[in-house]
Amino acid sequence: MKKSILLWMFVVLVGCTTPNLLLDGGFLATADYFPVTGRQGWLINQRLGFASFVTGKVDRDWDKTSTLEIGDFESVRQAGAYRFSFSDGVENVAQLDCKSGEDSDHVNLRGVLGGDAKWIVDAESFLNCSLLEWGETVAWKLVMSANDEHLRGYLFSSKEAMPVYEVLGTDELEGSAWPVGKIVGYLVYRDGLQLAAIQVMNEGGVWIDSKLSPVERRRLASLAAALLLYSPSES
Repeated sequence: MKKSILLWMFVVLVGCTTPNLLLDGGFLATADYFPVTGRQGWLINQRLGFASFVTGKVDRDWDKTSTLEIGDFESVRQAGAYRFSFSDGVENVAQLDCKSGEDSDHVNLRGVLGGDAKWIVDAESFLNCSLLEWGETVAWKLVMSANDEHLRGYLFSSKEAMPVYEVLGTDELEGSAWPVGKIVGYLVYRDGLQLAAIQVMNEGGVWIDSKLSPVERRRLASLAAALLLYSPSES
């Protein structure tokens, strides 16, 4: 709740100006920027788009909560899923299937405080996606998690000699003297070189290095769509 208030206060302070992620100047000099459509309003039959890229209808499952109780100890998983096809405007690029949620461990304090009082002793958010590239028939895995930190992880393939991409959540905005405390976007690196950035606040935005091959640009665009459609659990 405190993180959400900090983000809201910052947006109010900048007035009508839409803040952007704090990005490296060298990366911005060679990156193409694409505004995003489809993240706001009624999300039934949702379709996301940026540049020539567009998703098919996003199919979402209802979030489900499962609980395992052992004495005063309680392990809770809140999880949901979403899946979609992804096109470059001419042909299918990829099929993505994502699962996200939060695992948390609680100790019940009913005997001490009464009611439904609980103490959260551990909590971890997660986002796991499979990405199948059409034509290339290459399967990729996105595995991300966070434990009292920002969501971070890797996009990788089991195929030899394929690159590994590091994906880092960020809470830093351009023009802000301090982090806002809540993830506002993601930065994507390969071998320490920044290749893409995804802004997930407001309508959203995507930056992709213009020097990349068409195959790699499509791959990172698919990754961007998965992150733009991800809805973290509120705590």
